[in-house]
Amino acid sequence: MNFLDRRSPPTVTDPAIVLTAALAVCFTFIAWWTGTEAGSALDRHLLLALQSVGDTTSPRGPAWLNEAGRDLTALGSISVLTLSTALVTGWLLLTRQLSLALGMLIVIAGGIAASFMLKWGFSQPRPDLVSEATQVFTSSFPSSHAMSSLVTFVALAAVLGRQGTLAAARRYMIAAALILSLVSGFSRVYLGVHWPSDVIGGWMAGAVWLLVADLGRRLLLTQMDRAKN
Repeated sequence: MNFLDRRSPPTVTDPAIVLTAALAVCFTFIAWWTGTEAGSALDRHLLLALQSVGDTTSPRGPAWLNEAGRDLTALGSISVLTLSTALVTGWLLLTRQLSLALGMLIVIAGGIAASFMLKWGFSQPRPDLVSEATQVFTSSFPSSHAMSSLVTFVALAAVLGRQGTLAAARRYMIAAALILSLVSGFSRVYLGVHWPSDVIGGWMAGAVWLLVADLGRRLLLTQMDRAKN
């Protein structure tokens, strides 16, 4: 079932609330862990495992793989996410699905804004092990590529999947969205511009935001249904 079709009011024991709380706790733990000596050492070990260490440290593998990493990392860029969102929004407006377009934009814009607020709050430095892999302009934790791509692609997939009737097609759309976010997040570690904990934290924060947004949607629909009755 497409989660956008769920209208049941959330309760304290709702699985979505339990999962949201669990992910929030995990995110908090990772945020704390990255500041410990053991956490920093593990991050460094995992990052260097993907690098070729010589006169300068660069992503492991042939030149074409390095270039592919730089290409794929754009999947989580603001430019690509904005363009993808704009194209889907235009289609929703043409098909007169205004409320769906507005809800989608709120979820996506809110998720992206939240990722940058979290970055500002933690203000952790980027890895300085890789030479000129790609340009970066913000702090490290959590990865906005991971969080923003997860929020955007899942929201777009949920909206597009809602247009069809095949459950398998809807599941495929969500799976494709997850793969795109996974590829974007992994590329950040491969290029050496994010610690692994940054990317994992970004995915968790993105999942929390999506779950909170869906809970808010269900609560709003419940209130609207009660108002009609």
